[in-house]
Amino acid sequence: MIRELDIPTPFDLGEFALRLGQKRNRPIRLCPFRSGPGVPCGAWVATTEADYVYYEQGTTRFHANLIALHEIAHILLGHDGLPPWQHLARRVAPDVHPALVRLILSRSAYVSPEERDAETLASLILHRASSWPGMRERSCTAVSRWRR
Repeated sequence: MIRELDIPTPFDLGEFALRLGQKRNRPIRLCPFRSGPGVPCGAWVATTEADYVYYEQGTTRFHANLIALHEIAHILLGHDGLPPWQHLARRVAPDVHPALVRLILSRSAYVSPEERDAETLASLILHRASSWPGMRERSCTAVSRWRR
């Protein structure tokens, strides 16, 4: 999958999202925001007209790119955008409103195979981008730290 991606050199998140959106015939809108305690640092919202990728802007460029690429990786991997607890809610209690199930479970997120896959793909994209001359920011160990 990595070999088929049109990764700009030097790496530019906006250009990468633009190219990918054009290839998919579905725009990807990047939405930087400032999160806070207890707020996820990234999110993907799929609407009928576009995919919206929200990512933390109050961090390093490398980390912001990784957060945004994690959400884009969910798109590339064909994940459906639903949090794991919502899948569980649909199976266990299909007639109960998902917000109530979430409250009962007292969780906003937890590690799942989809999250690990998305983090791995995001790391691989940044690793490939950083191995090319001209990468704006490099990190010698950050990519390996994110692998689980």
